[in-house]
Amino acid sequence: MPAAAAPLTATIEFTLPASRLDHDPAIYLTYDADRSRPSEALRVEVVNLRDELEDAKSPATIDTVAKQLHDRGFAVAKHASNHLGGIPSVEGTQAYLDETAALLKSILGCTRVIAWNSVCRKNAPGLAHKDVPRQQEPEKGFVPSERQQPVASIAHVDQDEVWGAELVGKAAKAPASSFARAQIVNLWRPLSGPVTNAPLAMLPYSEILPGEISKHGSMFGVGMDIHHGKGQNWGYIRHQMPDEVVFLKCFDTAQGADGSALYCGHVAVKVDNDADGIAPELVVPRESIEVRLVALWEKE
Repeated sequence: MPAAAAPLTATIEFTLPASRLDHDPAIYLTYDADRSRPSEALRVEVVNLRDELEDAKSPATIDTVAKQLHDRGFAVAKHASNHLGGIPSVEGTQAYLDETAALLKSILGCTRVIAWNSVCRKNAPGLAHKDVPRQQEPEKGFVPSERQQPVASIAHVDQDEVWGAELVGKAAKAPASSFARAQIVNLWRPLSGPVTNAPLAMLPYSEILPGEISKHGSMFGVGMDIHHGKGQNWGYIRHQMPDEVVFLKCFDTAQGADGSALYCGHVAVKVDNDADGIAPELVVPRESIEVRLVALWEKE
C-alpha cells in the first residue's frame, strides 16, 4: 500500500475573539484605518480541493456549483474566460463583468445579476491598502488593475446581514425586501498561474461557530472577522490557474430559511512549500481579480 500523502499546512491570520481581549471590542465597529483588532498567525492543516475541481469537469458542473454554494457557501469550478485579457481597458473590464454576471445567473437560475464592483490584488511586499469612496451604485468606467490592493490576509466575511441588504438595495435601486430573494456572491480567479503564494482559502459556513465570528467596521460598511476554531477545515485549490474559479457567498436574504449556507469564510494564506514542483520562472507574486455580484429573484 502506498504511503499516504503528507497533510498540507498553511499559516492563517485570525483576529482574536472578545474573550481574549482586554478592552471593549465594540471599538472595532467604527472604521479607523489606523486601528486594527489584535490577531495571531496560526499554522493549520488545509485541504487541497484540486481533486474536487477536476471532478467538476462533467456536464453537471452548474448543478454542482449551485449545490456547493447552498451547502457550504463556496464553490469551485472550471471556467475559461473570454475576456480576462481585456481587463486593462474600460471596455475589457466591462466585458469581463458582464461575462461573470452571466455565468452566475446560469448557475443560480435567478432573474438577473448585477456586477457591483471589482478589485485586483497582488501579493507584493509594501503594497499599501488604498481607501476608496463608498459606492452608491454599480461600478462603471473603472479599470481594477490600475488600483491594485494588497491581498486580504485576515480571515473574514465581506458583509454582515445589515450591510449586505444595504448593498443589494443600492445595486438594485430597490429595497432588498422587495425581491423574492437576493444574494451577494463573489467570483475570484487568479490573473496568471499557477498560484504558488498567497492562494485563497475558504471555510464552510457550517464550520463557523457563533463564538468564532465578530463584526468590524470597514470603509464600505460592516464586515465580519473569523476567529480560529478547532473544528475548522480550510480548503484551497493548489496551484490554481486562471481557468479555475472560486465562488464566495457573502450574503443571502433567505438567512438560512431553506437550510442554505449564509456565507463562507475566506482569506489569503501562506501554504508551506507551495512552490514545490513548479519551475522557478513561474513562481511570481499572486495577482487576482474578484468581482462582487448581486443576484436577484423577482417576486412573481
